[in-house]
Amino acid sequence: MSVRRVRLTVLLLALGVAAPSAAGAQAPAPAGKTLYQRMGGYDVLAKIVDTFLPKLGAVDPRVPNMISGLAQTSRLRNRQLIVDQICNLTGGPCVYIGRTMEQAHQGLQITDDLWQKSQKAMAETLDANNIREPEKSEFLAVIEKLKGDIIQKKDASQK
Repeated sequence: MSVRRVRLTVLLLALGVAAPSAAGAQAPAPAGKTLYQRMGGYDVLAKIVDTFLPKLGAVDPRVPNMISGLAQTSRLRNRQLIVDQICNLTGGPCVYIGRTMEQAHQGLQITDDLWQKSQKAMAETLDANNIREPEKSEFLAVIEKLKGDIIQKKDASQK
């Protein structure tokens, strides 16, 4: 199993799975509930991930190549890391134990175009799972905070 493939699968978290500090603390809603609670908790977030990952694989022909060759157990582990990270980032009780987003996506050459396609797929996934405003926008904003560590950074020779 290649390190590169594992890295992308973690991206397919949602695009990834970031360290909790990368997204900052989530402010509770006026009613005192976290985004995690307002979205419906763990089972709803797991369903969102399970709906999103196949969608993400279809947004661009480059994505399946990033994860080909992974054993089913590796795919399941990555899926669990994604669920745990989203749970954590939305104020839930989960602990994310994966790598930072920058480490997980290094060398995958994820572009802004691919990021935008994945965000669109996530918005469609939220709609399909009956996540409405304001939770939908808040969730997408949490994921958007991961962008800086997921998008391939150009080095000085690429400028």
